[in-house]
Amino acid sequence: MSVKPFDFSQLVVQQSLKEQRKFGKKLRQAYPFEALGEYVPAQRDPNQLMNEVRSILIPELLPERTQRMSQSSFTFFRGTAELMEYDLAHQDNSPIHTVSCGDAHIGNFGFFGSPERQLLFDLNDFDEAGINPFEWDLKRLAVSTLLAGQEHQFEAEKLNGLVNELGESYRKCLQNMFEKTALNRFYPVNSVENILNTIPSKVMHTEKLMKFLSKAGKRDSEQVVRKFTVTDSKGQISFRENPPRTQHVKDQVTKHIAKYLTQYRQTLATDVSLMLSQYHVTDIVRHSVGVGSFGSLCYLLLLTGTDDSHLVLQIKEALPHRQLADQLDEESVQYELNEGKRIVDCQKILQSASDPFLGYFATEKKSFYVRQFRDMKASIELSELDWDQFEAYAKTCAWVLGIAHAQSPTAGVILGYTGHSEKFDSAIQNWTAAYVQQVEQDFEAFKQYRL
Repeated sequence: MSVKPFDFSQLVVQQSLKEQRKFGKKLRQAYPFEALGEYVPAQRDPNQLMNEVRSILIPELLPERTQRMSQSSFTFFRGTAELMEYDLAHQDNSPIHTVSCGDAHIGNFGFFGSPERQLLFDLNDFDEAGINPFEWDLKRLAVSTLLAGQEHQFEAEKLNGLVNELGESYRKCLQNMFEKTALNRFYPVNSVENILNTIPSKVMHTEKLMKFLSKAGKRDSEQVVRKFTVTDSKGQISFRENPPRTQHVKDQVTKHIAKYLTQYRQTLATDVSLMLSQYHVTDIVRHSVGVGSFGSLCYLLLLTGTDDSHLVLQIKEALPHRQLADQLDEESVQYELNEGKRIVDCQKILQSASDPFLGYFATEKKSFYVRQFRDMKASIELSELDWDQFEAYAKTCAWVLGIAHAQSPTAGVILGYTGHSEKFDSAIQNWTAAYVQQVEQDFEAFKQYRL
């Protein structure tokens, strides 16, 4: 099936770096930081927007999804990217677009293994990725940081100062990146060792951090097999069921998985595709994960090699952008079939190195992307961090976001626009403080609606 490429042409610039920086600085007059920092509430019904997303999810999984979102304003925020996307689209935004994560909240950063088996730290969720004003990612990171910090009862004054410093960390990262050549910017190394150099030494080697790193290093397909599968008396391996979250189903994907695997392999590098030819399908199970994506179609695929080793792949439905959830009709089907490629392309651009098994395929009406499941993957448990660790971690996320945005040709304009201005940092802080109140209002409306 033919899938159209995601259009990155709007990001192509012909100006020299010097001209880009000059142009970016000039943009401050037409798009002042003060306007960037003013939150203007949009006229919308939060529950209506959330219902539009729920309408395309698996009905029997909605109760657990609601329960997960109800835990706190932070978990609610994680599960409602559609609300902030809508609100951001109705703000005074900069005209500087970049390839963006779309959901760069503080919980969407983590550890994973590079193709060279080096442990990296980077953005790790790209379901909402696309081309947007650059500040959208930074605002989502800032709001999530403030919400997570409030949930863990850190002092308000410290949190406000930290949110301000996220803008500074992002700006300084861009300045650091543009001390390199274009080619060297293209080859950032987000190894844990390099990233830890941005964290104060007093929190660099804590036992908690070492525990997270150790956890990530032990995660591979064989560990997944031990944890998620059972073996019957005939020696047949299958995934352990835990309905409705994990269960065997007969649907379009599971019935035709061999055909879709062939399509998926065509999106991989030749060497990876050839290596996969040594594996056959052993089992497939629907397995839902996350908060915002919980309820979408998601599967675990167990492959067994000719040497009886295993590889576990995760297949995730590539949902259309949240704002398109209420517009799914025959005319939009072709657009939806591009969504897996959109996610994969954006992930490869934004991450310093990506999973070699990252690919995609499309059924007649839906799109999916594929990646390794839990391959050296782990996230920081925010609830286990003390203030110093939380502060350092949030700043590191802002730094990594700057590295990701530096991959877009428009990054030189962002550099000129943000420059050395602390007013930009204050704008992010002011907008964040106002928007957190909006999140709290939406959370209350959600709880009342679900009663």
